Amino acid sequence: MIKPHKYMNLKLSVINISSLIINCFDSLDDKSIKYHELYNKICNEVDEEINELYLDSLTFLFALGVIEYNKEEDRVVLIK
Repeated sequence: MIKPHKYMNLKLSVINISSLIINCFDSLDDKSIKYHELYNKICNEVDEEINELYLDSLTFLFALGVIEYNKEEDRVVLIK
């Protein structure tokens, strides 16, 4: 869910998942990663399936101009 409420698990918030996505780029040299590889890394870190939340987090980062999606290579690229 995008809008927080008092019963929300903050570990499963868009802001937290977005920060985990950005942190995944720190260990990469070319600052790009395959879409499904990134999804698997985030799911392993959170220990849950986060399909909709993952997409919301990517959309949030894209809207802020932090990431881009390369459709031809199916890669998410960090912009800095």
